[in-house]
Amino acid sequence: MGARVLHMVRMGARVLLVEADEELRTSIVRALRARGVGVDAFASPLDALSAVQGGGVWARALIDLVLPHMDGATLAEHLLQHLPELEVTFTTGGTDASVLCRAHGLGMVIWKPLGLGPLCERFGTASRRSGVVARRGVSARALATGTGTK
Repeated sequence: MGARVLHMVRMGARVLLVEADEELRTSIVRALRARGVGVDAFASPLDALSAVQGGGVWARALIDLVLPHMDGATLAEHLLQHLPELEVTFTTGGTDASVLCRAHGLGMVIWKPLGLGPLCERFGTASRRSGVVARRGVSARALATGTGTK
């Protein structure tokens, strides 16, 4: 694996956030981080997809349905090709019915305006996955023992 095995970081419940609105994205990041939830925020679906295609791994995602260049449901379909276990939550203030239906088939939909308290509770729940972030190609055993880190 060599170069594909990059640094692994054990993090508590990291979330892949894709939100084009800078003010809302900043508010969500601050609220989640204040509750101890790690967040990797992206303004564009193309940036988020590039991060996943580059080997980044997340267990959970919060994706706006209305994004530039690609709707959130289409982005989620692409992300799920790389991360089939990704738990997806969408946010929307309203969108095309076909996009909304696809989103409902892929994950949970939360309507805007967002209540940051309930949103943080959803992503801060201890019963969620461990939030271990690694690069693809690293075995679970290497992750557990730390032998895959450089």
